[in-house]
Amino acid sequence: MAFRLHRSVNSISRRLVGYKRVLTTAPPQQRNLSFNRSNIHRLQKPVFATRLTSSMTGETPTTETAATTSTSADDVIPENRELIVEGSAKMLYPKGVVFYNPVQVQNRDLSLLMLQLYAERRVKRIQLKKQKKIFLKEAREKIGSAATNEEAIRTTNKIDMKAIEQQLKEYEEKTNWTEHYDSYDGKGIRVLDALAASGLRSLRYFNEMSPSLLHSVTINDLDPAAADLAKENIDYNKLSDHLLEGDEEDKKRGISVVNSDATHLMYTSRRKPDLYNPDPIQAMQKIQYDVIDLDPYGSAAPFLDPALQAVSNGGLLAITSTDMAALGGSHPDTCYGRYSSMPIPRAPYLQELALRILLKEVATRAAVYGRYIRPVLSVGMAFYVRVFVEVWDDKAAVNNMSLDIGTVYQSAQCPSFHTIPHGQHSRNNKNIIQATRAPKYPVCEETGAEFKTAGPMWMGPLHNKDVVGEAITRLEELEAKTGEAKDVNQLFGYMKMHRELHGLLTSVSEELDDVPLYYDLSNLSHTMGSTSPQIGVFKSAIINAGFRVSGYHKEPQAIKTDAPNSVIWDIMRAWCKEHPPKLKSKKKQNRLNKKKRIKNNKGQWEAVEDSGKANEIESPIIVSAAEKILAKESSITVDFTLSAEIKNKKKALRFPMNPEANWGPKKAASGYKRKSEESNDS
Repeated sequence: MAFRLHRSVNSISRRLVGYKRVLTTAPPQQRNLSFNRSNIHRLQKPVFATRLTSSMTGETPTTETAATTSTSADDVIPENRELIVEGSAKMLYPKGVVFYNPVQVQNRDLSLLMLQLYAERRVKRIQLKKQKKIFLKEAREKIGSAATNEEAIRTTNKIDMKAIEQQLKEYEEKTNWTEHYDSYDGKGIRVLDALAASGLRSLRYFNEMSPSLLHSVTINDLDPAAADLAKENIDYNKLSDHLLEGDEEDKKRGISVVNSDATHLMYTSRRKPDLYNPDPIQAMQKIQYDVIDLDPYGSAAPFLDPALQAVSNGGLLAITSTDMAALGGSHPDTCYGRYSSMPIPRAPYLQELALRILLKEVATRAAVYGRYIRPVLSVGMAFYVRVFVEVWDDKAAVNNMSLDIGTVYQSAQCPSFHTIPHGQHSRNNKNIIQATRAPKYPVCEETGAEFKTAGPMWMGPLHNKDVVGEAITRLEELEAKTGEAKDVNQLFGYMKMHRELHGLLTSVSEELDDVPLYYDLSNLSHTMGSTSPQIGVFKSAIINAGFRVSGYHKEPQAIKTDAPNSVIWDIMRAWCKEHPPKLKSKKKQNRLNKKKRIKNNKGQWEAVEDSGKANEIESPIIVSAAEKILAKESSITVDFTLSAEIKNKKKALRFPMNPEANWGPKKAASGYKRKSEESNDS
């Protein structure tokens, strides 16, 4: 007991000495501060960022917590709050209570970019649809058709639709869409932030998107304290005049705060409202949302069904899932329960497989309601996956969905794999979908090992390359105009992670969108027991062999290619001839063989070994995957000359380092009781 008391006294003494040292070395205006709690907070080391900067600056995020500290003359921080500034939003949080993670800044910056581009696409789509009607009307008038519907239908066949499409294309090219977006007087998008917490993401949407393209943002959270905090932050950001109440959301632009269960709220918008229907359930339905953002702590699976019904036709779903332990294969049973798909533990392509499992689940649930998804962007970021998909009423596409859903056949002894879609077109009739067959060979053609299966998974494109290209252009324009993106008066001017996003999207734009999954170069080298070639050299060998190749935005060693397994191993054989693998010692090899024999025939080996007759067993000779692969002759001539495509690779910040230690998920957010907070203040 005396020892513990002595340690406590010493600890307190060291802290007091530290505070004294800070006081004596502080600037003159701080040296005469009284020794109270608020002043100690001002002198302690900052924790979060006042303005979150790009990870390339190397600055540590900070936060302001003192009662008398303020960012301006009017922005006084209450004593029981701490201030975090991100983008245009100044957020007040209860000290040490509300969850905030600076890792998610990139997520929110990317979401802002994707929502702005979606709002622009939506306006363009509406305008082109109107213009097409004008061109059709003019064409009918030239033909001399009357204005009645029946005659219009009869004259439709006489109209040259190719000429109409050409007119529409020319109109699209000549129109100044930037001015059109700024002057748009129609109704903008309605956004639901279904799991908003304090509303940080929502406030950034409202502040930083083009006002003409955004109609309203709904902040929803199940925790009443979080809803109250969102209203407090709306007031602190001087947006109280935009706070909507009741049915005002559909009538004017603004922000509404709802304290409700997210699934219940979305189910009340699952179909268009019918005020004339006597059925009370039908009459209670609200208008569907144009954008629904799902950013839960954990799996998004429980929210997918209501979200897919509550989003409008052509609307956008933005979905985050942080349960990478399940999606990545560490807990395959959990993954199967949530997503009806089986991952492969420690698969080299687990990052992409996680995305494709999530997209498969979104697609199959949407198909139940006659809806089809079109992925806009699907990325792995930090410790989570984030997907943006457009949802369309398209029963014809749903009927063909088996072409985009498939299974992975993974060799049990080497990285070889096959991806097989569940459906295929009939040879005689392309309108008929029929089942596909398993791989051509029942076992791995390289090692003779059996196949493991994973999936089902999404096998269609992960991204819309046109949208990705437009996003890259916007970020490059931002960098060219402002250098460090400090001009906050322009669109995306608050975006601090623009360099990281540019690198991410550049990698995405280079990916082969028709090739599911990838090889891992270090995994290939490990299988052969050889040194690893440079990634550019290996990709050049694939290109020189006449195949396409790209990387993957989340894995620096990824090899995404349309080359078959045999070509990949031919390249590795050629590399091993030039750089022979280091042979294992005979003693080490015998030890490995013994372990493999025990694993392959555990019961028999242990029984004989216990009887002291282990030497009498005639065990089969264990042949490694490398030995089997090297025993075969190459079928192609391998050329490792660096290709022009690799030499001229676009420069971008593709795989930035984490800006600080422990850069990852934080503890789950939890609500706080107002009474306990008030008792702490008293």
